[in-house]
Amino acid sequence: MADEPAPPRRSPSPIPFKEKLRRRRKELGRARSSDEEEPEDEPLGEGATVLHKLYGRRVTLHPGNIAKKSGKRICLQEADALRVAERAGLPVPHVHQVETTPDGKHHISMDYIEGQVLTKAWPEYSEVQKRAVVQQLREILTIMRSIPPPEGYIGDCAGNQIRDTRLYFTHSAPACQDERGFNQFLIDALVPEIPIPVHRAFVERWNRDDHRVVFTHSDIAPRNIIVRDGNIVGLLDWEDAGWYPEYWEYVKFFQRSSIADGDWRNYADDIFPQPYHTELVDYLALSRWQYS
Repeated sequence: MADEPAPPRRSPSPIPFKEKLRRRRKELGRARSSDEEEPEDEPLGEGATVLHKLYGRRVTLHPGNIAKKSGKRICLQEADALRVAERAGLPVPHVHQVETTPDGKHHISMDYIEGQVLTKAWPEYSEVQKRAVVQQLREILTIMRSIPPPEGYIGDCAGNQIRDTRLYFTHSAPACQDERGFNQFLIDALVPEIPIPVHRAFVERWNRDDHRVVFTHSDIAPRNIIVRDGNIVGLLDWEDAGWYPEYWEYVKFFQRSSIADGDWRNYADDIFPQPYHTELVDYLALSRWQYS
């Protein structure tokens, strides 16, 4: 009897994109705690439900209309930013408790804001409804930019660090005293492979120090806006917020939103009290050569 042909060899399964990112972080020596196997979640309290879970972070809803963000990667400075925003009268959840448990997890308990995420509402809105939301957001940003900043400081609201979430990773550095220090933070993130003439051009270009420092959310996107009956009732996810040069909110608006948000970015110059077209072009060029 003739030998049966060997079964065809199977091609190895493609490596999932998230796994590629984890491996790349380890190669660069920038692995996260979340890159290791996540332990089982702690039990939910009585009457609690999970609202959201991603990358080792969990948001749960508890009796009394309390939302709780939990995880080792939760940034506690978000609570400081929320308090600044609340004192200014902005539509944000009130913070009730901040704690770090013995297992190393951080927790922020705050009011739960009922409504619809703008991501879902925006595609259904008429032009009139979109304009109404845009105007409300413009008023919110106007208030934010009127809050007096700390003297000689650029960084988060806890007084500790600069936080910059780019395409894939969040990058941080010690807080700095002025815009020149912030510019250096951006230049320091350039990849080693950048051509020397391009690097020199960026150093020459990023030398301004005449921007005002203002209270900044750093992630104005539909996924972070809660609406109800056509009104903005909540602005969420302030973990990257802080005191930054006045153009920063504008350039991050374009970087942090996506094509999935439809025509959202077309309303930028109506949302922002002042556009920063030159800074936007400069930043998009710079980010092309930064660690992302």
